[in-house]
Amino acid sequence: MPPVVKISTEMVIEAGYSLVDEIGIDGVNCRAIAARLGCSTQPVFSRFPNMEELKTALFQYTCNQIEHKILTENGNYLETSVKVLADLARNHKNLFKLVYLSDYCTKDSFIETRMSYKTNQILFNEIKETYSMDKESAIELFERIELLVHGIMTTIATTTIDYSDDKILSMVRKTLEEAKPH
Repeated sequence: MPPVVKISTEMVIEAGYSLVDEIGIDGVNCRAIAARLGCSTQPVFSRFPNMEELKTALFQYTCNQIEHKILTENGNYLETSVKVLADLARNHKNLFKLVYLSDYCTKDSFIETRMSYKTNQILFNEIKETYSMDKESAIELFERIELLVHGIMTTIATTTIDYSDDKILSMVRKTLEEAKPH
């Protein structure tokens, strides 16, 4: 009799993540994950008692993957963030939609959701210091920048329209320059 393969939580998450990338969060279910892992549904449900918990875990895992990629790239955070998010919007549309266009963002406001990530806190502090702004003004500017980038990336992910990384960075930098105190 062959040895029983133990299905770990990480294996379930990674299988679900690859399915989200391929078919989107709405297509992910216990049977699809079990098929990907070559097991019955029992090991999946032993790790996650219901699909909502699993999908929430997939959302958080995807966010962590993006955060990790931005934090480990060399270069400044603004450029790296734009490049990572543009790649996500262009080449991993379903992951982009999970993170930026789904109901899994559970914070009360857009800015609160964005500020829950270390990379955004770093960018916020850079804006605040670079432009010598008080916290309230920096939050307002940061929110404008985040919404600008969110809109551009959503356009890329959901239409055939594309912008180069350089064009996106140019728009963001111009917005920052126009908003800085004189």
